[in-house]
Amino acid sequence: MAERRGGVLVRHDGGLRFLPASQVVGITPCPPISRVPGAPTSLRGIVHTGGEIVPVVAEGSGADGAASPLIVCRYLGEPIGLLGYEIVGTGMFDVDASVPTLDLAPTFATLRSARWMPLGPRPREDHG
Repeated sequence: MAERRGGVLVRHDGGLRFLPASQVVGITPCPPISRVPGAPTSLRGIVHTGGEIVPVVAEGSGADGAASPLIVCRYLGEPIGLLGYEIVGTGMFDVDASVPTLDLAPTFATLRSARWMPLGPRPREDHG
């Protein structure tokens, strides 16, 4: 018998995935996105939502912020916004191997590789 778990069922690039409720902070229309200069294309920018600044990652087809809701998740204690995922349903689901859990690790790794440097003076290099 499949385990029943609360969460969000999404369709992404043609496949169904499950996001556990323990990772989902909320689902909202996407607020205006502020671009981050020099960021990779998958990092659409940052938004202000729920009282915090959230980096927004858009992956795959359907990653249009105007048409796609923003799914705000928390992974390793940090917020991450996902675009390009069709919401199929929310609630309690029979979760089994036929609908895998969405692995946020690769998405978060992409986000971490895109961390921008803080503005301000660079540390002085000692050449001596």
